[in-house]
Amino acid sequence: MDALIAGFGQPDLVPGGESHESFARAALEQAMGDMALAEGIARYVAQRSGEIVGAATMRCTGGVAELSGAATLPAHRRTGVQSALLTRRLQDAAARGCDIAVVTTQPGSQSQHNAQKNGFVLLYARAILVRDPAVATIPAGAADRP
Repeated sequence: MDALIAGFGQPDLVPGGESHESFARAALEQAMGDMALAEGIARYVAQRSGEIVGAATMRCTGGVAELSGAATLPAHRRTGVQSALLTRRLQDAAARGCDIAVVTTQPGSQSQHNAQKNGFVLLYARAILVRDPAVATIPAGAADRP
């Protein structure tokens, strides 16, 4: 659990900069804790020389493997940890009779690259639009609209 929270708490850089999403540790602990209690969740830990370097989860239901909650500690990124977690979960999903797997990644991230390298195809990309308050102006009358 600590590896997941630590990994999510320090987002990776993507083209265009760091993720625009950040979450308080308490929120991550709650979400990860709730996810760990869900029926059918399998939890994975990646170790290197006995040290935990990453973690992930998977839930299989109705022939669908939901790959979620993967994180690698920052000092161990780009060393194959996430690829190993992804490969193992896909093997386990197949052994459990799943014939499809889904995963959500940050657009343009190493996670997206790893997923596509392992046979996933892009279903859709989520656009994150950010308005810079220093240069943005509110159109006249916009504050009066519901």
